[in-house]
Amino acid sequence: MQLYYSRNSPFARVVRVAAIECGLAPRIDHVEVVNRDPDSPLLAFSPVCRVPTLVDGTLVIGEARNICAYFDHLVGEPTFLAGSQASWSGLAFESMALGFLDATGVWVRENRREKHQVSDFIMQVEHQRANRCLDDFETKLSSQTDASIAWDFAGLAVACAIGVLDHNELLSGWRATRPKLALWYEENASRASMCDTQPR
Repeated sequence: MQLYYSRNSPFARVVRVAAIECGLAPRIDHVEVVNRDPDSPLLAFSPVCRVPTLVDGTLVIGEARNICAYFDHLVGEPTFLAGSQASWSGLAFESMALGFLDATGVWVRENRREKHQVSDFIMQVEHQRANRCLDDFETKLSSQTDASIAWDFAGLAVACAIGVLDHNELLSGWRATRPKLALWYEENASRASMCDTQPR
């Protein structure tokens, strides 16, 4: 199997973490590519040419959720998608986690534009969206004494999105008012799979 990824893609990081957690990483040839490269080797397999993409023989799978579902298939148990498959509430949380992950990507891309090209409106919208999501995660973790965010696909999405915020210093003070979420994140950010896939 070959996994085409870019180092700073949070969606690719979700897949890379999942591969390590599932024990599949040794079976995967990780191929780092540059986004929007007209000569990308990924074009030989996918006209969409987006990361992450997993190639297993003639099977070409895009989108992080689909790749994680394939990992579950390979290991023979629903390791990462069990939560969302078990209930509508699990699927609802997963959809919010993915929305949060996608929004952080939009914020980062806008922030990297030339200063005169940056949209203040988009920056404000994504700043507010990130704060709302973090507040909601904190509320969920505070709703009962044993509440937690499972280390499944949705949990990976949340952790990798927060990692994007931290890496790009977009919301440096978020921990101050969200102690339970900060604790949850620090516990999971210390996992070997997260340490091995940190953005640079």
